[in-house]
Amino acid sequence: MRYFIFLLVVTVCGYAQIEIGFTAFSVEVADVQPRVLGWAFAGNTTLIVVAQLFVLRWLDGRSRARALAIAASLFAASWIALAVAGLSFSGTAFATVGVVACGVVFGMGETLLSPVMPAITNALAPDELRGRYNALGAMVFGLASIVGPVTAGPLIGSGRAGIWVGMVVIGSLVAAMLALNLRRHLTADQDGRAVERRIPATSVERDPVHA
Repeated sequence: MRYFIFLLVVTVCGYAQIEIGFTAFSVEVADVQPRVLGWAFAGNTTLIVVAQLFVLRWLDGRSRARALAIAASLFAASWIALAVAGLSFSGTAFATVGVVACGVVFGMGETLLSPVMPAITNALAPDELRGRYNALGAMVFGLASIVGPVTAGPLIGSGRAGIWVGMVVIGSLVAAMLALNLRRHLTADQDGRAVERRIPATSVERDPVHA
């Protein structure tokens, strides 16, 4: 339950907003040209493609829950960049930089999140319920895709864009804290942490020739 609550929060404040809130805020509040959105999504995709293999190697033997926390923190950082672009530098070149930076930083979070989420889902699932666990994980994304537009559209459309961006920043930070709390409840195997095997101090290796 802790894990799926984290998933719901991070998807509502992350994936669900990058397609609706991000585009609306960029055009309506940051006042950038629509082509800038293309640059942002191109930067997002390029970052994911280039960094994916390096991230997978880096994740090997490291805490999956901490990776989730870093990903959620990167989402928060991307929304902060967007907020600065729209609320402080609307219509300027700095707004363009901020919108593109939002897309790229968000991509960094995606690169961490995408391989870890199914790994934890399947690590937690017993064999007889594995299908249901994965179905529930997929359902979270469907639910977030409904909640995202409902929260972003009315707030940005009614001139309350500052409230929207504040909510997604805070929500992403809450998701990061939920991920860190989750780590305490996962075993080393579930969390993907490397377990060091130490030889007891009292044991003595014997040469098979002289044994």
